[in-house]
Amino acid sequence: MNGDGSGAPVVTESKLKSLSRTLRTWISEILSYGTGKVGLVLLIVFVVTSIVALVTLPPDYRYMWNNPKYWQDYPQLAPPEWIRALGYQNAKHEVTTYDSPTSVKTGDFKIFKYVMYYDLDVKDYPQNIVFKLQGVKVPIVNNIVAPIIIKAYVERSDKITIRVLDRTLHLPPNTTVAYVTEPLMISADRNLIITEISTKMLKGAEVTLNPVVAINYLFSKIRVVNASVIETEPLEGHYKVVLELYYPSVVKISNPVEKVSIVVVGNCYGYMGTDNRGRDIAQALLYGFPVALAIGFVTAIASTLIGLFVGAISAYYGGLIDELLQRVIDVMGNIPLLPFLILLVNITPVEYRLQVIMTVLIVFYWGGLAIVVRSMTLSIKEEAYVEAARAIGASNARILLRHIIPQIIPYAVASLVFSVPGAILSEAGLSVLGLEHGWPTWGKVLSAARLSGRYDAWWWVLPPGILLALMSLTFVLLGMAIETIVEPRLRTR
Repeated sequence: MNGDGSGAPVVTESKLKSLSRTLRTWISEILSYGTGKVGLVLLIVFVVTSIVALVTLPPDYRYMWNNPKYWQDYPQLAPPEWIRALGYQNAKHEVTTYDSPTSVKTGDFKIFKYVMYYDLDVKDYPQNIVFKLQGVKVPIVNNIVAPIIIKAYVERSDKITIRVLDRTLHLPPNTTVAYVTEPLMISADRNLIITEISTKMLKGAEVTLNPVVAINYLFSKIRVVNASVIETEPLEGHYKVVLELYYPSVVKISNPVEKVSIVVVGNCYGYMGTDNRGRDIAQALLYGFPVALAIGFVTAIASTLIGLFVGAISAYYGGLIDELLQRVIDVMGNIPLLPFLILLVNITPVEYRLQVIMTVLIVFYWGGLAIVVRSMTLSIKEEAYVEAARAIGASNARILLRHIIPQIIPYAVASLVFSVPGAILSEAGLSVLGLEHGWPTWGKVLSAARLSGRYDAWWWVLPPGILLALMSLTFVLLGMAIETIVEPRLRTR
């Protein structure tokens, strides 16, 4: 009892110390086995990575992942950038962003210029050039909305300059200065590129160029063989990409756009490349860490607790209660899980499907543990100390919570650890089968690769598969160590 006569803090502190001591003992026991050491290290890595993902990725990343507009200026089906260090000839992806123009020139128009430099250092062509404008200010002249002229050109390493953009932008009228809330995407004008190449590089030859590959000619050395055949090869060197915005000179604007991005879309990107929509696979894999742990732990903990208490109650009370609970377990065990899940998920709105999958897994997973716990409880409740507790008037709830369940918890923990990878793999399997739930999990990444049929894109298939295998291995190793601890007959030393 403490100084003010209340004993509660002492009891609480004693329980916390006991729990801490038990936890330290368990960790020490786990670390005494090789499988436990490896499993615990891997689990720490997964937990730390999950925390990093939650801190670094935006809360609405799930919606960003499913928004095609967000990824439209990323390279499609691009392998990781580090393959360049292995000698692969992939043009790099480069983005230069400005919050103010690099120069301003005033004359008949006020010209705001943005300049980007790009080095093509491999025998490869970039996919595209994209200009991305956000927060464009609308010029107002005499209460009339004036158009904005947008021009862009590329100065090549061989000193040839080619226009890629020459358009007039008409923004919606507004009585005050307006801002474009959605990003304005302007891709390179392929027809302009063809015209410029025809006049500056082909020297009047009668050759028709394919607009689909016009962006290649922008970065090419071109040699005309005949009217229907031309030879090209990538022109390595320094490129200068210039974007110009023309405003009426009478408009008093010093910064016409809140943010301008000039993107040379390459053929490699980031740490893990991109998929067929240009989505960053590394971000999806990172986001998958906390989602996988949440699916595994929530499902395993909930099903383990249900199985633990249902099994203990069934055996302890016996009679009608035992019969009823065992028949429920029999019914649940005879319902085919996969067809039931497919049916239920298909009739559920997409935004709730992952929660439905977890709920169904919880409902179906507890039955097996409950049967094991029941058999253990039938043995424990006949022990002398349980009979003694009942003789001195201990309630049924107290006997269950203080004398029976604590004896079963180590086995329940071992079952819990083994259940985590099962839940994670179940979600991944359902995703691969095509059950859309909207979350960028490792299973969804694999599902997208399967649906596209691009099994040759190894950076799209191997990383999520390896992570699923490592996550499963982590809990299997931990489960093996814990199983050895709670079952002395399995020890070999």
